[in-house]
Amino acid sequence: MRPEAFEIGKVYFEGSLLHPRYPIPEIETWIYVGKNLFADDEAGEDAYYFINPQKYYEDDLKKAIDDEDFFEAIDGYYMVLENDLDGIMDIDELAAWVVTLKDDEHADKAF
Repeated sequence: MRPEAFEIGKVYFEGSLLHPRYPIPEIETWIYVGKNLFADDEAGEDAYYFINPQKYYEDDLKKAIDDEDFFEAIDGYYMVLENDLDGIMDIDELAAWVVTLKDDEHADKAF
């Protein structure tokens, strides 16, 4: 995905193939929170930060989920360097990618 298209607070997806021979997708949902947020980010390459939706909406969810342990195990920030943004997709890119999985030569073994 082009980094200039990221919008803070919008949902993006990280997609990769789980198995080396089968089109088994692993898809994570993240929310974009900004670029180069910390002083120790490398000066040579931009760092893009995403956060788990449960963490992003934690204050709202605490009103509905009365279990502090639920929030303790949630990961915080995910940093993606600019060279690794090819696995980050918006909803349209995700939909297009998922459709291609059924065309893989081993799709019949996975689906």
